[in-house]
Amino acid sequence: MFVAVARVQVQPLRTSIGPPVSSKVLKYCFEGVLRRRVFGSFTNISISMLFDGGRPLYSRGEEPVVLEEGRRYWGRVVAVDEVPWLVDAVSSVLGPEFRCSGPYGDFIVSVPEVEVVHFSSLRVELPEVFKLVFQTPTVLTSKLMVPPNLADRVKPMHKLIPQPSFIFSHLLRMWNSFAPPELRLGKPSEWAPYLLGRQADVTLVELDYRVRPETVVVGKDSSGRLRKARGFMGWVVYRSVAPKRLHEIYSRLLALGQLVGVGRSRGIGLGQVAVGYVDQTPGRQ
Repeated sequence: MFVAVARVQVQPLRTSIGPPVSSKVLKYCFEGVLRRRVFGSFTNISISMLFDGGRPLYSRGEEPVVLEEGRRYWGRVVAVDEVPWLVDAVSSVLGPEFRCSGPYGDFIVSVPEVEVVHFSSLRVELPEVFKLVFQTPTVLTSKLMVPPNLADRVKPMHKLIPQPSFIFSHLLRMWNSFAPPELRLGKPSEWAPYLLGRQADVTLVELDYRVRPETVVVGKDSSGRLRKARGFMGWVVYRSVAPKRLHEIYSRLLALGQLVGVGRSRGIGLGQVAVGYVDQTPGRQ
């Protein structure tokens, strides 16, 4: 199993009003070459929002997303599959640079790099103290940590705090849905995500945080009313007191999360996360 990551630059040829979730620009431009599949309950395609520098572009409902002529935005398209077909799709079908015109404007799209990572190589350097950054609104539901024998009795609600159990329970479900049997993590049980989540809550200690609730417009319903999702953004600094083997599982799961996202609607760019490093000099962080 491979993860292929196309890093994309988008330059509007004229100023235009973009979609409320800017990932839809990339979705439109790449739709003809994407091979969508579902593994378990997880789609194999993740499309990031467009970023202006370090700022993701999305609407909260008050103001539209404006894509300025000549400005360069960046994003990425990620595909998980047994074959890294995204490489050929870019090199043979789209090319390293192409023009994309459609409902959101007229763009020059370039793909300077397509990186391919085998599942067995997915790891991130994860020190004892690390920062987890939630770059775009992240939506986790309460159902992620409901014991399997009670799953049908609980109505899912959105969490507004990045609790470790919900993050790593979700990531383990996703990892084991994508991975071949020999690379799956934890015991082969429907309880494995729940039990890993419980372990995460007691082995990852918050040292500092800056988190805020955030609302994003994700589309319209059949009546034309705005559909919104509410999650959180920001960062948390964790200290891991996990045993070496468990800490290694965290490292592998976060490597996947950095590429494909965490939580609901990651296919349109919600839940983009990054692992950061913390200056341990006294008085600094």
